[in-house]
Amino acid sequence: MNLETSKKILKVFGIIGIILGILGILFGILALAGGSVLATDESMAETAGIAIVAGVFMLITGIVSLLEGIFSVRAAKDSTKIMPAWIFAIIGVISSAISLISGIVGGNGGLVSNLGSLAISILIFMAANTIKKSLNAPVG
Repeated sequence: MNLETSKKILKVFGIIGIILGILGILFGILALAGGSVLATDESMAETAGIAIVAGVFMLITGIVSLLEGIFSVRAAKDSTKIMPAWIFAIIGVISSAISLISGIVGGNGGLVSNLGSLAISILIFMAANTIKKSLNAPVG
């Protein structure tokens, strides 16, 4: 993968990450609010707990995706700012892998979505790693 392709990948998937991160944060807040409302009814306590845990998880993954997107777009514009994008790409790969594994073990579906998320995170990491290596490469 060359440097220009890496920058394009970071920019495109960074913008997608920002959009999906914002949506994830919004859905996480909605799940937390819904879980809080359900928690007021004792007969819905188990469902409320699940909604709250899911909301927290969505909120965290939304924030990670948003930050990964922001730093990716920033690094696409200025290669010297690649380290935060590279770090969040690693966090994104780990987060996506955990989501995939928990989806498989829990049997709650979303396999295609989790595989897509992992593939995108790996692609962002590869692009960020290419840019990082080009900055550390000796000139000449």
